[in-house]
Amino acid sequence: MAVCGPLEPIPHCNKANLSHDLPERLRLGTRDLHAQTERTGFMAHMLAGRIGLPAYCGLLRNLHAIYAALEAALRQRHADAAVALVDTPALHREAALASDLQALVGDHWPQALPVQPATLAYVQRLQGLAQSGSRALLAHAYVRYLGDLHGGQVLKKLVARTLGLQGEAGTRFYEFGSTEEVLALRLALRSALGQLPVSPEEADAIVEEARWAFVQHQRLFEQLPAA
Repeated sequence: MAVCGPLEPIPHCNKANLSHDLPERLRLGTRDLHAQTERTGFMAHMLAGRIGLPAYCGLLRNLHAIYAALEAALRQRHADAAVALVDTPALHREAALASDLQALVGDHWPQALPVQPATLAYVQRLQGLAQSGSRALLAHAYVRYLGDLHGGQVLKKLVARTLGLQGEAGTRFYEFGSTEEVLALRLALRSALGQLPVSPEEADAIVEEARWAFVQHQRLFEQLPAA
């Protein structure tokens, strides 16, 4: 299956203003979309502390589908030196999300919670990248895992306070260890992205794919019910 193009045209970032350092290119190239995503639909309600437990479980269900596809794609392409450099089991979130859903919903969570159309399109995108061997797949590791290691640590406290969650039940998704361990993972991922053996064309594709990922997250947050 060929990798699908963006669902709609996404404005190109101005490459003339970006450094040759891929982590910095990714940060600058997605900064506008990152800010927009935080103000979109479900995420805006979540950051304002205006979500209930059923809505939060709906978010986790859709993130589980995305992480399951991402981590399967990374395993499929692990023989690629660039993928192996970035992919590490300590970052994987599929099992943590399943644990949270089990604790909050019960055994029937896969059947009880809907997967949104934006998530289905995201999963198809990841599968297509894996099948084609495109290193643009690594953009999704940047978008998801670095987001978890940065903003996810804030969300963990916010979610626990908003929903009255006790212990780790329901927030294992955000758990990467101690503050020092989170920082070490964050630095290691940025370092790995900075050492990727990619061509200039592949680097451009990774940045554009990261922009696609943010747009797709906006679509998901528009589709998820916040009530």
